[in-house]
Amino acid sequence: MTASYLVNEIYSCLQGEGPNCGKPSLLIRFQVCNLRCIWCDTPYTHTIKSDPVDKDNLTKGQLFKRYTLNELLAKIKEYPQKHLILSGGEPTLHNLGVLLRSLGKEYTGEVESNGTRIPHLQIKNFLASDYSLLQWNISPKFSNSGEKIVPESLNHWSELSKKQQNIFFKFVVRKAFKEADIAEVLDIVDKFSLDSNRIYLMAEGITVESQLANTWLHDECLKYGFNYTPRLHILLFGNKRGV
Repeated sequence: MTASYLVNEIYSCLQGEGPNCGKPSLLIRFQVCNLRCIWCDTPYTHTIKSDPVDKDNLTKGQLFKRYTLNELLAKIKEYPQKHLILSGGEPTLHNLGVLLRSLGKEYTGEVESNGTRIPHLQIKNFLASDYSLLQWNISPKFSNSGEKIVPESLNHWSELSKKQQNIFFKFVVRKAFKEADIAEVLDIVDKFSLDSNRIYLMAEGITVESQLANTWLHDECLKYGFNYTPRLHILLFGNKRGV
């Protein structure tokens, strides 16, 4: 069967988080997620019935679209950006390896994943070599999200990160519960032998104010040797879609 992709939105942007923060990119947001984080800022991607979110127009059609591989390739090539952000939803529910192989070496990409899946075991035609085609930003969802770590999956990403330089780990931390959240992050880092140089901490929040003057997170990053990432899109536009 030809690969197909449920896509919620595609737009040009600056990467807002992580190692490539500020990089001109094309974001492809896939529909459907296997988790339900309590602070999720894209709940409209959860299921095939999650959009529309316009309460004043409940008859509005679904915003996401199913693309064939060739349709998605053609859509991507309409944009000038050659660096892709594959987000969601959970992008590893889709065949990312086939997509990147089909685009060719002209394109680079990074995946924003919750780290609960092992692509080569769960995606048809995903090759071991496909892991090297993309940067993987793994954001483990621990207790502050209302979800649980999947040990076998996070162990997979940890072991892969020891062999490849293109894998990073990003943790969402709440200011009001920073002691508990940081303690849990440290426990995960120790249990799964994660390299502190690959770890990014990010303050939870969808308002401009939530991303300002987070000296507390600055101090935690200095203390433990972690990297700090802002949420650039929130700082620039607030909680707005398509940016």
